[in-house]
Amino acid sequence: MAPTLYPELFMWRVVVLFCAVLSGTPDCARVSARKVNPKIVSDVTIWTSGVEGEIAGYRTPFMTYTPNGTILALAGARKYNKKDNGKKIISLRRSTDKGVTWTPTAFLVDDGYDHGVLGAGTAFVDDDSNTTFVMFIHCQFRCAVPSVLLMNSTNDGVTWGQPRNITPQLQPGVVSHPSPGYGIRKRYEPHKGRLVVCAHGRGPDWGLSLLLSDDGGRTWRTGAFVAKRPCNDSCRGENQQHMFQLGECQPVELPDGSLLVMTRNELRCTCHCKAFLTSHDGGESLPISSLRFDQTLIEPPTDAGLLFSDGVLYFTGPNSSSKRQKMTLRWSYDNGTSWAGELPIWEKAAGYSAVTMLQKDPEDKNYLYVLYEKGFSKTGTSTAAIAFAKIQL
Repeated sequence: MAPTLYPELFMWRVVVLFCAVLSGTPDCARVSARKVNPKIVSDVTIWTSGVEGEIAGYRTPFMTYTPNGTILALAGARKYNKKDNGKKIISLRRSTDKGVTWTPTAFLVDDGYDHGVLGAGTAFVDDDSNTTFVMFIHCQFRCAVPSVLLMNSTNDGVTWGQPRNITPQLQPGVVSHPSPGYGIRKRYEPHKGRLVVCAHGRGPDWGLSLLLSDDGGRTWRTGAFVAKRPCNDSCRGENQQHMFQLGECQPVELPDGSLLVMTRNELRCTCHCKAFLTSHDGGESLPISSLRFDQTLIEPPTDAGLLFSDGVLYFTGPNSSSKRQKMTLRWSYDNGTSWAGELPIWEKAAGYSAVTMLQKDPEDKNYLYVLYEKGFSKTGTSTAAIAFAKIQL
């Protein structure tokens, strides 16, 4: 394509190339974002609760790309009922044609018990080694300290290695449940190449932790940890509703190398909305001084999707402060300081969501992919199905 035909597009690509050469310098963080006008291309159901694979409920979707351009859609398949403490299996479907067709459902991990001990989970990619990982928790409701397990695939999710227990490498006493969503591989300094997974805890150690690996996923350790805390100095924790309790979380990396971490605001501290923290040291710490609440990103509360690409921050979640309904895409050109627009994806019941984007071909960055819990009425359950939406940017 001749640059003179589309000068604005050409200049945008030159600026992005310049930013890549700078590789995370402060000047790179000030590059203007591309402008987007999202439109839904397709929205298809890929799992139906009570139908697919004799599974009572498909919940907690999470998703990732692979270096070769395959989309992996995963979910917690709840065998007998949809409850959190029921028997679960990790389910997987793969698409090699950008969501047009999908492989039959594969079941990766059976929790081994009739009562729930498995929590799914987070997926992430090491592009250098062409390795895709799935991290999940085991013995969630049966053990004082649940185990964090990690499994990987080097052939785009066709086959997987045996899960291995990384719990002994993590901080003792901190319960780490990898949140539904995806982990990231840092592209900029500090700690370029580091793998970062956001996890949340339950029980007395309820909080948020970042799990870090600097050797491609071979070894892990606990970085930042933020415990639940009073909403403000006047609340001493006697009333739990006055606590800031962190839940499912999602990190993204910004062009200056900082990590922006979104968390579920479980007890609705300050507002019925999402909370954010920022790390400037590669996930070693998440200063509470960076905590902010986003009044625009209202929530019921629930898990939500977050992704940063080419200067644009994308968010997916229910557009409601009280009910899991109205799945909506929002986008920001200033790292979430303000939100430039919104696109309704589904007007009826909708819950958890995850987002991804293919990385191999520049043309692939014109599409965003959303996996979300879907219901078929405004007042009914949001867990009737899991749907996959393809959105042109």
